[in-house]
Amino acid sequence: MQVIDNAPCLYFSTNDNNVLLEVNQKLCAETGFSKNELIGKKADVIFPVATRIFHQTHLFPLLKMQQYAQEIFVSLQTKNKKQLPVLLNAERKIIDGEPVIIYVGIIVNNRKKFEDELIAAKKTAELALSDNTELNTAKQQLQQRVEELDEQMHLVKKQNEELLQFNHAISHDLQEPLRKLSVFTDMVLLNDDKERQEQSIKKLKRALEQMRSVMSGLQQYIWLTSNVTKTKNVDLNAVVQRAKQQAENDFAGVTLFIQQQQLPLMYADEKQMRLLFCQLFTNAIRFRKPGTNAQVQITAVSLKINKLQNISDKYQYTDFLKIEITDEGIGFDAAYKDQAFDLFRRLHADSGRGIGLALCKKIVDNHHGSISIDSHEHKGTTVAILLPEHAE
Repeated sequence: MQVIDNAPCLYFSTNDNNVLLEVNQKLCAETGFSKNELIGKKADVIFPVATRIFHQTHLFPLLKMQQYAQEIFVSLQTKNKKQLPVLLNAERKIIDGEPVIIYVGIIVNNRKKFEDELIAAKKTAELALSDNTELNTAKQQLQQRVEELDEQMHLVKKQNEELLQFNHAISHDLQEPLRKLSVFTDMVLLNDDKERQEQSIKKLKRALEQMRSVMSGLQQYIWLTSNVTKTKNVDLNAVVQRAKQQAENDFAGVTLFIQQQQLPLMYADEKQMRLLFCQLFTNAIRFRKPGTNAQVQITAVSLKINKLQNISDKYQYTDFLKIEITDEGIGFDAAYKDQAFDLFRRLHADSGRGIGLALCKKIVDNHHGSISIDSHEHKGTTVAILLPEHAE
């Protein structure tokens, strides 16, 4: 740490709640704060308003999605509120079981001046463009093509992922019960011992049930893939209540306690939304801690997020609703969270078919959104869903 403390660059680290964990001498010298004034405080103390908004809506979601960000230009502020133009690299790591975001930056005064000149030139060009009807039409057509290209790239990416998922299901999840059926059938036919025959028949039934379960999961997934998503104005509060009742009906004698904020109306496929919440509530019940009630907390917040995720350097910010569903269950090893949405991926020995989260991801994809999961063993699980608030 002594080398980092005296390094000729800005260095600081935070947790996911944006609380400063470490800072070096260079950062303190440039901002005028002492270490005691920074460590344990929100990074907002060195983030001006524009940087706070950018961090919440762009940088932090990017770090959670891909774990790193490079050459991010932001402003930091000194103790006397002076702006410092800074070029940042950041990386999100798990250290001692907890997420830590490490930032390294350099001050770039000349770049700020150059970019200000570029922005001024761009505004001048845009003003001239706004007076030219023909160019405006071309600009609108170009923007439409950009959106169509982004959507096509998104579809290709989804289709490739689905092909890989189905290939794995066919080559492994279906082949395994077929192999068992063959083995246990031979054991029944070739063995005259009635007791062993009965044991083999029981194993045959389990293998058949496993195959039936896989086929049922694939049918649900195909239904979500092939059917048109029918969006309308949906009351998510009513959807949550119906999903809660359905999940409780599947677990006799279990009550699910839900603490939630008021959710807004939004354009969505009501049937798919009910399936989405039902799958998440089912997981909360199935993986609750022994001897405890199943509890879920639901929060929602509106964000502006770049809609164009597949084309670099293109931006179209639109309104998204971020819904977080948090349970207090047994959780799972955070190292496997990137695999949680794979078809038939079972993160616990007593899991169901391993299809629930894959169905959730498919539903969110159908609504042009995104889904992520964060979990720690014995500390519960949080599923974060981003959905466009308005009709596509």
